[in-house]
Amino acid sequence: SSPRRFRVKVLGQDKLEVSWKEPKGDFEGYKVIYTTRPGGQQKGVELAKQETNLVIKDFDPSKEYNFKIFAVNKGKESKPLQGKYEAQQLGSQTAQTLGGKESDVTRENNEISEGKMLSGKQKANRVK
Repeated sequence: SSPRRFRVKVLGQDKLEVSWKEPKGDFEGYKVIYTTRPGGQQKGVELAKQETNLVIKDFDPSKEYNFKIFAVNKGKESKPLQGKYEAQQLGSQTAQTLGGKESDVTRENNEISEGKMLSGKQKANRVK
């Protein structure tokens, strides 16, 4: 059977850890194949049975990483466990844009509710 529960964790600016749970049944080890986009080449790593994680040391957070993890037994590969790491460059810009809009809306709502509920003196104290 295939490895299970793909997980990915950024360990630092240039390190990415990929981990998984071992499959049920007999197997001898793992084969991990990954590619980076855009323009990356495919890389493959073979690991022993007890190793259920891989640390990529030349990690680039601006790239997308696609992984296939196979359990290997007597030269045969299982169906792959597939997973990916999404590039953070676009994601963080989108989050910042949304965050800015959300905080503007919240600020407007607070001003309206403060004006209705608090007297001038209470409002001044709250601002401090």
